[in-house]
Amino acid sequence: MKNILYIAAVSATLMLSSCNKWLDVNENPNSANSTVPTPQQRLPSLLAQFVDSYESAGTRTAFIGQQLAVVNGNNNNWNLTRWNTTASSTGWPWQAWYVNTAVNIDPIIVASEKLGAYHYIGAAKIMKAWGFGFMADLYGMLPYDEFDKVNNLTPKFDEGEYVYSKILPLLDEAIADLSKAQTEGAPALSAGDTFNKGDVEKWIKLAYGLKARFLNHQSKLSTYDPQAVLAAVAKAAKSASESTVMQYVDETATTTNTAKASIQFTNTGTTARVTKLYYDYITNNYTDAPTGANNVVDPRLDLLVPSSQELDRSFRRTLTVDMSSELPKTGPASYVYVPAKNNFSTKDSVYITLRGEVAPNGRVISTGTWYTKKGSKGLLVTSAEMKFIEAEVRFKLGEKAAALAAYQQGIKGHMELMDISATDIAKFLASSSVVQEAGKLTLSHIMIQKYIALSYSPEQWADLRRMNYCADASGNYNEALGVYKGFKRPSHTFTDAYPGQTDWPRRFAIPSYEINFNIGQVKAANPTADLVTYQNQRIWWDK
Repeated sequence: MKNILYIAAVSATLMLSSCNKWLDVNENPNSANSTVPTPQQRLPSLLAQFVDSYESAGTRTAFIGQQLAVVNGNNNNWNLTRWNTTASSTGWPWQAWYVNTAVNIDPIIVASEKLGAYHYIGAAKIMKAWGFGFMADLYGMLPYDEFDKVNNLTPKFDEGEYVYSKILPLLDEAIADLSKAQTEGAPALSAGDTFNKGDVEKWIKLAYGLKARFLNHQSKLSTYDPQAVLAAVAKAAKSASESTVMQYVDETATTTNTAKASIQFTNTGTTARVTKLYYDYITNNYTDAPTGANNVVDPRLDLLVPSSQELDRSFRRTLTVDMSSELPKTGPASYVYVPAKNNFSTKDSVYITLRGEVAPNGRVISTGTWYTKKGSKGLLVTSAEMKFIEAEVRFKLGEKAAALAAYQQGIKGHMELMDISATDIAKFLASSSVVQEAGKLTLSHIMIQKYIALSYSPEQWADLRRMNYCADASGNYNEALGVYKGFKRPSHTFTDAYPGQTDWPRRFAIPSYEINFNIGQVKAANPTADLVTYQNQRIWWDK
């Protein structure tokens, strides 16, 4: 009997061995499989999913940062405008990062190591550093060490400062990998790169741009090194063509498919509106704004602020929403165009939707905006941002002439990315609408122009927090001392989370996934993380 069992066991082993061999030889590349896809097959999806997380976070911070208002209604976007980052409103950036992006980074690195595809390894490391860095900036703490630990459904949370200690060296590793020659036969980066079309030098510049960004976030800390920031800026993108940009696709002029459309087209929908603050910044209507006898209208104005045609077909710009007025408490109301009447359903159509729309009779319902067109660009890390970082650093170092030059180049760089003509750019930059004398430049001038250039970017909110909004050292609104002139608490502030006048939004609420299923680790990292007041707690570099 023992012999029979032994023979059966050996036979089963041989059969399983043969079966495994057969499967190894005949893996189906069209089936879901964690090992078969090549680096060039993996990277495009990873980049797309990352952009979904990153730019979706940007929409949310645009509501918090008072670039965007929204029609009245008790929904996530309206809550964001009152500074209530509910656990559900913060969920998508988290899910798009962790579930769709982060878990796919190490598999790219493993697949690339087998082929000597060092450029893919470098790109993957950049995406890991970028993703965890911007997520730490938003949430303050998050799983890093244990985020992809097999069978661990309750990973521990790591503080943002610890995450930064990991991602900055990771960017240096990425630069080293991108600087290597690939092994013969390894796939070219261009085969899978939807960001920079395989331009390795642009990826290296992206890594340095991220280093400059993350290092500059630490401007409030005693360990802050302005020279390290400037050194990174010097090796980052210097022109629009060197910037890292996501080019979205409007597949046809009339298609309703939004699969390739810009994130901001999808996220702003028909409910987002322009705020008075954003409009005032673009039109230089704020305390101590540059002005003079030869003022010139910012050529970005009609690209960033929508207009609509009246019955006589003349154009009018949207009215804007003053977030400190009573309006956000009850309005504006949503509206629709009524073709039979050639008019709108409510008088609040004076607050124009950001999506471009033309009626069947040819009447322009909305010109839309540059960022919310289906085929727009997502400005991810740009030369304009680098120039504004340089302007800020040099201004604080007392290098006013260099700061002025960088400030002006930042404005120019953003306009170039928006494809504004060189003639219009030159005319605006030479006008009194732009600071022309180093002695008259202020930090507000720099940061307000950067605010415009970083429209719909999570970085806009990072700067607002670093600069303490328009508050003085005590946290009270102060028009004279504050950087972001006119940035006030909204009239419908969520006072449960911000009970005092010195309370400002500092971090996203922890998403519902973690609150519902990982609350032990969440509270181990921060015992108050499940309270609404968690949102007004400063993150590590904001203290």
